[in-house]
Amino acid sequence: MKNSCPILGPQCDHCDCAGRACQSHFPGMKVEWPELKGVGGIEAKKRIESDNPHVTAFIYPQDVYLPAINCCNRVVLYVPSDDCPNGPVTNSPIIG
Repeated sequence: MKNSCPILGPQCDHCDCAGRACQSHFPGMKVEWPELKGVGGIEAKKRIESDNPHVTAFIYPQDVYLPAINCCNRVVLYVPSDDCPNGPVTNSPIIG
């Protein structure tokens, strides 16, 4: 069953870090979720936003190009294009 995924994300809060390098922006909160690779996109989104309420996780088909811009308020989740947003996450989610 093919579903639609968002193509636009939130307004970017630009930063000069990604992943662990962003830890100082989020003391005591998670900034990386490697354990969510392979988990369904919607479940991964819920867990990320629960772990760190300062970020929004966005689910994208894996064939969508996103510019290489670090955003401290965004976590990108890529899932297979033919099973978006429910498919398994194909990347290791990090802030940035």
